[in-house]
Amino acid sequence: MELKQTIKRILREESDKDYTSFIESILTNLFVADHKDEICKVEVVHPREEMQLHRPEQYNVIFYFKGLEFKFLPKSHLKEELMNEAWELIYNYTGERISMWSQYVKDCGDIIQENKENSIPKMIKILGISDAIRYFGNYYTIEPYLKVIDKVNFIKEKIDEISDEVMTGFALYELNEQPIFYDEDDNELKQIEYLGKDSVDVDVYNDDGSHLGDFTVTYEGLPVEIIEQLVEILLNH
Repeated sequence: MELKQTIKRILREESDKDYTSFIESILTNLFVADHKDEICKVEVVHPREEMQLHRPEQYNVIFYFKGLEFKFLPKSHLKEELMNEAWELIYNYTGERISMWSQYVKDCGDIIQENKENSIPKMIKILGISDAIRYFGNYYTIEPYLKVIDKVNFIKEKIDEISDEVMTGFALYELNEQPIFYDEDDNELKQIEYLGKDSVDVDVYNDDGSHLGDFTVTYEGLPVEIIEQLVEILLNH
């Protein structure tokens, strides 16, 4: 329910933008994927674009059904039920009423996978990483499409979310997490113990455990392996 409200808020705040890709992504990932035996893909056409028999105030959705038999009974009834389900899905998520059209293909081929690979980056861009994780159900679905800077931004977003208005960050022990190894040599151990909003504090200890001091490193300056560790930690909080 929270994600639906987020989507509706985005649409209200940016009502002048084109949400063709956004609606297509919702249908591809929350509808077509559940009905892959009947529907190959959907295409969404913006109200402004030329199209025969369209309602100019509504987004137009073309459903590509698998098999000519969906033109005729009894499968034509199933086609109608599926299109009504899609209409309700889009209305419940966005408040948009859509016009619906149907096309028929003999074989889906690789269309579903192709659509998914195109839509995930679009949804990450529209929703941000945290809401995209909620949208797709888990982090690991979207992880292959994330760049290092995306993960850095997610870390900053989570730290800001966990911190209150007064805090500028927090120690890892406050999350019941262990320090993160940063580096070591013969005489010194360096480990991350504190997460700030823009950088981490790296504490330095000598070989007898005495604290020698600390220094900061921006998230952008951290090794990729540590960025991955931080993402894994923050996913649980």
